[in-house]
Amino acid sequence: MTNEFVHPPTGDIRPVTTTHRSVKILMIGQPEDVEITIARLYQCGFCRVEDWSRPLPFSQIQEATTKEPGEVMRIYKRSMTL
Repeated sequence: MTNEFVHPPTGDIRPVTTTHRSVKILMIGQPEDVEITIARLYQCGFCRVEDWSRPLPFSQIQEATTKEPGEVMRIYKRSMTL
């Protein structure tokens, strides 16, 4: 895995707005694998463990992922090495 990030062009000037927007990251997998992945993301400085929701049963995922107008979804799938 590489640590390459996409950076906006240097001449890209965007107006600052006060609108609060967020990105939702959805993680689906076996409970132990989800917890391991969250811990690894924390170790990399990507997120705080306490910022994740409590584990939800698969039947509640649709309710937890209510979409706002204009939103899109992308899914990142990665095999885990145990």
